[in-house]
Amino acid sequence: MTLKRLLLVLLLPVLLTILFFTSNRSKGKTVWIYASMYKDVVAEFEKPLKEAFPEIQIRWYQSGSENVAARVNAELSTGLSQADLILTSDPFWFVELKKGNHLFPYVSPESLQLDSKYHDPEGAFSINRLPVGVIVYNKASISMEQAPRSWDDLKSSSWRGKISMPSPLESGTALTFVSQLVRKKGWPYFEALKKNELLSAGGNSAVMQRIETGEKPVGIVLLENALQTKKRGANIEIVYPSEGVIPVPSPIAILAKSKNIESAKKIYDFFFQDTAQRIYLGANVYSPTLKSLAPESAKPFSEIDKTVFDWNAKILSELQENKETIKNKFTEMILQ
Repeated sequence: MTLKRLLLVLLLPVLLTILFFTSNRSKGKTVWIYASMYKDVVAEFEKPLKEAFPEIQIRWYQSGSENVAARVNAELSTGLSQADLILTSDPFWFVELKKGNHLFPYVSPESLQLDSKYHDPEGAFSINRLPVGVIVYNKASISMEQAPRSWDDLKSSSWRGKISMPSPLESGTALTFVSQLVRKKGWPYFEALKKNELLSAGGNSAVMQRIETGEKPVGIVLLENALQTKKRGANIEIVYPSEGVIPVPSPIAILAKSKNIESAKKIYDFFFQDTAQRIYLGANVYSPTLKSLAPESAKPFSEIDKTVFDWNAKILSELQENKETIKNKFTEMILQ
């Protein structure tokens, strides 16, 4: 066999695969979803999505919010992204994408009952799920009487060397925590936490591990991580601070250069339907559409909705404009 024929034999399967994939995408048969949801949550969506859309091949890229953003931004820098739908917990990134004209305006008919704050004014994205930030502590290290009851309580010197939170450089939710705390309490709040030797590293799972082991028995962390840890028997307690939880509005959007806009719209609609929203509830995340329900063992939506850490499109836009300043200031103050 000549070298030319050998190369043809080796390359033919690859070429056929590429042609098949390209053909499917051109017909709207493949939709890529880039999401920051945990792998077990993605797995919960696979069967109902396949049943609802047997004609569409749905593929996933799953990672943390910062990694999803980095991948999409890198792909867009080449002029095109593989992603059709994006769902992450970094609302500021969606504002950035909108400003760059990278999002396809679409408001799902399934989401029309939502308050206006859940929609971008021009329809570039909508809030699809609502994680929240709380305080969690290790009950073996801290008694209920000693436990913090508010965000301000964490400034007490009694917590020196005991507090951790995820890093806003690694976690989109942590960036929301920092942005909202600075917005409401100013940088002196973090100056006080610095004096208390706040550790900011990793994501929410790393914070829960430090709480559970007692390495850092108090943490600022997502409720969903705390509920999951508590469900498996960990000796922890959740505090809903007196000022309120920190909402982390998590959007969904369609990329403007998607080759499968109509298929992407169908799946976008699905994520606002009861089936999808109940999966979120089962994953310990609040649903913006099923407000009469709450994750198991969590406070009712009506209570967590009462918070000083309010948000809307204007607030998100203002925070996005200060995103890099906040990251840089936090890095100088806490991470160095």
